[in-house]
Amino acid sequence: MSKGSAIKLYYAAEETPGVLPTTPVWKTVRRVTDGLTENITTSTSNSVLDSRFRQGSTADESEITGSLEVELSIGTFDDFIGAVAMNAWVVDGVDPEKSTLQFGGDTTKTFTFVKVFSDINQVHVYKGIRIGELGLSIATTGKITATFGLVGTDFEKAVSSPVTGPLPADDAVLVSALNVNTMTVNGQNTVGTACVQSVELTITNNLSAYRCIGSGKLSAQGYNDKMVDITLATQFMFTSQSATYIPFVKSRATMPLEFAIEDPAGNKYAFNFPQLEVSESSHPDGGGDDDIMLDVSFAHIKTSPVITRTLNA
Repeated sequence: MSKGSAIKLYYAAEETPGVLPTTPVWKTVRRVTDGLTENITTSTSNSVLDSRFRQGSTADESEITGSLEVELSIGTFDDFIGAVAMNAWVVDGVDPEKSTLQFGGDTTKTFTFVKVFSDINQVHVYKGIRIGELGLSIATTGKITATFGLVGTDFEKAVSSPVTGPLPADDAVLVSALNVNTMTVNGQNTVGTACVQSVELTITNNLSAYRCIGSGKLSAQGYNDKMVDITLATQFMFTSQSATYIPFVKSRATMPLEFAIEDPAGNKYAFNFPQLEVSESSHPDGGGDDDIMLDVSFAHIKTSPVITRTLNA
């Protein structure tokens, strides 16, 4: 019988989608869960013969998907964040410890993932994996978590693991709500004034699978990236400052939002969302024993948000 603590997950970047390089660079994934699986869709025969028994079924298609949940630390998952951005991290020309990343690029990045159930010698290999979606969750207390949406083109159950000499997962410090620097909305500090309670960031490339007659494959041939959707679901305490956000849903004016996450060693992600529209902002309500909260949903438009990464040597 297998146990979760015996699962090992590795990945290597592909040069050609769905093809493992001759000399892959394997890296170990620090994970909570990954959800990697192949789901098979079948169709049951409706043919009628000389009995009332069903005549069988066909395997119609497979979907290779996963949802990689991780506990965030600075720099650990930058390959995956870059894959969602479809861009490379660009090193600053003046300060080499700083790099910036913009979203909505056109560079397709694919990976091979190998999941090893080490206690029962089972090896699952997923190829052509694209990372099309990023979710980031921040609350007033607790760890900051991230989720990466995975889709792929091939799966095989291997006899032995192809992974050799994997780089170990780093032991970077986890970041939590205490590592979030001052958040500003529309140029104003929110600490003690609008008092952010939660932030849920979602960035998705809306990947769409395509298949080709004659391919001989159940799984997708590949994925097309469509419009980039970048949203922030936020909750504020209802104050005179946060109340000023409500009219933006009618005016369609935009506002900026900025915050940074910094660990004790000075490693940092600084997030800059320069053009946010308010897509939804319901009027708050509550009972006599309630703190009154304001839920505001933002959508980023026209330009890319920027993540500036600082990694101290």
